[in-house]
Amino acid sequence: MNKFSTVTIRETKKSKRVRISSDSKPKILDPIIGKWQTLLNTLAKAIGVPSGLIMRLNEETIEVFLKSNTESNPYKVSEKTKLIYGLYCETVIGTQNTLIVPDATKSKVWNIDNPDIDLNMISYMGVPLNWPDGECFGTICVLDNKENHYSKEFEELLIQIKQHIEVDLQLLQTNQELEKLNDTKTKFLSLISHDVRGNIGSANQLLKLIIENIDSYSKSDLKDTLNSLSQSLSESHFTLENMLSWSKAEILQIEPEILPVDLVEVIDELLQFFNQTIEIKKLRVKKDYYSNKVIVSADRKMFKVGLNNILSNAIKYSQVGGLITIRLIKKKHKTVVEIIDNGIGMDKNTANKLFNYNKSHSKSGTHGESSSGIGLMLTKEFLDKNNAVVTVDSKIGEGTKFRITI
Repeated sequence: MNKFSTVTIRETKKSKRVRISSDSKPKILDPIIGKWQTLLNTLAKAIGVPSGLIMRLNEETIEVFLKSNTESNPYKVSEKTKLIYGLYCETVIGTQNTLIVPDATKSKVWNIDNPDIDLNMISYMGVPLNWPDGECFGTICVLDNKENHYSKEFEELLIQIKQHIEVDLQLLQTNQELEKLNDTKTKFLSLISHDVRGNIGSANQLLKLIIENIDSYSKSDLKDTLNSLSQSLSESHFTLENMLSWSKAEILQIEPEILPVDLVEVIDELLQFFNQTIEIKKLRVKKDYYSNKVIVSADRKMFKVGLNNILSNAIKYSQVGGLITIRLIKKKHKTVVEIIDNGIGMDKNTANKLFNYNKSHSKSGTHGESSSGIGLMLTKEFLDKNNAVVTVDSKIGEGTKFRITI
């Protein structure tokens, strides 16, 4: 059952009703809490502020879910404040944007009825935290007892950690759904377990490295390390999402819901999702569309899963600085989608068997990205359900072209 809270956006004096964590949401597990605590401590120390907080929004209050273990942090875990003040975090949740208040005592908006000023926390920077379905968890923020304009680098660091936490929320929800599907065939479980365990193990080692060397990290080094951590966790989430999609299709024998779908919109959403990995590998993406709105008849979720896996492969097997071309071509009453990379490619024998599950397809990417071997099998199944034809053409060392006709 949905639960709601009403927050006040102080700058506009408007109230907004938002969906919050429902009773069906999974419990935040102790290992996850431990990781978040480490990230929060790292954030506060790196920025050099007395307080870092993860706040959770309830129906009538907002509470301190976690606080950084830094000196002079005046907040207490489980401390709750009623939603009557128009707090910093309420504005963040209501606008879903980053909020920076350099000095509340000098602000006509923030210098009245502000309980944080009473604690001598006069500057603030925070961002929202949300579950993958859009329900609000709360915020992650830092506060200082002196005027602080927070550099762009600090804002980027905060957003990086926000992304780590939201990936964990996605993983928790995905795991919960997997548990509900406990009668699912276990054909891929051992391989999935291996991939996810490896990525989480790598993430754990990176966190330990940060903790052990926090004083010697520059902002640039810290950002690079957190980027690696984010990539590792994203790969785990991607693997679990594929497994969940396959499990649902197997159990429920899901039939496609054919409706008009804008391919340009779907592709833009996927490129936004992969944006961080694209930037890390310094890839160029060329879009060549015959129109700025390309409508086809398909099940949006199924077709998006198919494109998601193909685009993921193009990114995964591209070299640093490579080129990915996405084309939308009109062909009589059909539309052709081409996703072309100039990456490592594959031989003809591998290409011919690519859409059949085989452990030999579990080849690491050019940056060591993991692969479960399930993605393209799932792609073929879902595209078949949508009466779409997918083909692949590839040469070793020259790249790969996927072509979908629908």
